[in-house]
Amino acid sequence: MKLGELIPAKFLERENRFVCLVEVCGKPERVLIRNTGRLKELLVPGRKVYLREKNTGKYRHELILVELESGLVCVDSHLPPKLLLEHLLENSYPWKVKEYRYEYRVGNSRFDLLLNRKVLIETKSVNLVVDRTAMFPDAPTQRGRRHIEELMDNADKYEPAVVFIVQRKDAAKFTPNRGTDPDFSRALERFAREGFTVKAFLCDVKLEEIRVSREIPVIF
Repeated sequence: MKLGELIPAKFLERENRFVCLVEVCGKPERVLIRNTGRLKELLVPGRKVYLREKNTGKYRHELILVELESGLVCVDSHLPPKLLLEHLLENSYPWKVKEYRYEYRVGNSRFDLLLNRKVLIETKSVNLVVDRTAMFPDAPTQRGRRHIEELMDNADKYEPAVVFIVQRKDAAKFTPNRGTDPDFSRALERFAREGFTVKAFLCDVKLEEIRVSREIPVIF
């Protein structure tokens, strides 16, 4: 997936869940961030980040990438469904796509992808990596737990799956973040025990593009 033209900036502070203060060309500017996670390990004052211009809304730019010594990290939590679909269309793994629908409604909830009228997928954006282990979530998520429970509730009609898209390249495995959200972790473990699909994939992140690169093991 092409990222378009990016603008380098210096991160200053996070003002709330949706707004960050950065320095661009020596001047402070408020920018949008499409990620409600804490991101404390990433959003460190003085760190180099990259912005993308927006065409609509209150803020002129959105924060897309954070630069670490180990590589770039994408913090746009809206990208995983598109990244997964792009990967599936190119590789036919773990599902061959004949048709798809984004934001598919089941009951009162929307799920990221419906494949072939049967496979119901919820994707999660992963940014936190500690000692080569990717973890989700980095903040408590009732919504995430509810999605897993609702996937299981609809297993008589669909083939449910949860796919974690790690938007960086420096992890060797994935595990749920029990210390941050034990309820989500227990729900995911139950989901896996009942035989439903849980997958995790790394991404290759460059200034020009981001794409799914390879699968990593999910460890409980």
